[in-house]
Amino acid sequence: MRVVKKNIFNQVLDHLRKEIILGSYSKGDYLVEATLSKELNVSRGPVREAITKLESENLVEKHSNGRTVVKGFDVKEIKDLYNSRILLENHALTQISEEALEKNKDLLFLYIDQMWEAHENGERDIEIDLAFHGLLVKMTTNNTLIQLWSSLQELFRTLIDITSEASVSNQKQIIAHHSSIVKMLMDREVGTAQELLKGHLEEACEYCCEGKNRNKRRNEHVSEES
Repeated sequence: MRVVKKNIFNQVLDHLRKEIILGSYSKGDYLVEATLSKELNVSRGPVREAITKLESENLVEKHSNGRTVVKGFDVKEIKDLYNSRILLENHALTQISEEALEKNKDLLFLYIDQMWEAHENGERDIEIDLAFHGLLVKMTTNNTLIQLWSSLQELFRTLIDITSEASVSNQKQIIAHHSSIVKMLMDREVGTAQELLKGHLEEACEYCCEGKNRNKRRNEHVSEES
């Protein structure tokens, strides 16, 4: 990973989280500040902060001897997280009022336009995808629901990153899913919007699992060669 000066902590955190979820760091592996600092060419401070955050996300744990151990993140956990996200976001769709939808529809379509623009430029805009889904939840004005979604937002970001890498050839259809969901909400076809959202996230889950399995095969191939 190449780290630039801006937002070093976030870059280190995103990198380590992604590598743990993909399985590049296996369950039981140690994360050593000094080693990671040297590998990533950053000071130990951002690495220490990132490890603390990963511990709060239950991806690593610190033992009594002070060493940090990777807890791992298997395919079942990816599926569990996506299932939880489906439940949360589908419930959110039932809580969006006509007034909230009218107020925010232009922003939703702006996000979709930005997704198309990024795709046409050969880019993957993870933040816009995350913002679109986050806005659906925020439109409910249900603070508990918003807090639940926000608490998992960083994990969602990493899964979107992995998913978009695995689904690069299918981006047009994926972007179109977002448009269809908004259009169904505008037509007050909430049940149909829920079905579309569920299918969209289930497909994303499959891509994410595919990305993890692909990385596993790549790591095994490298191990065999070495």
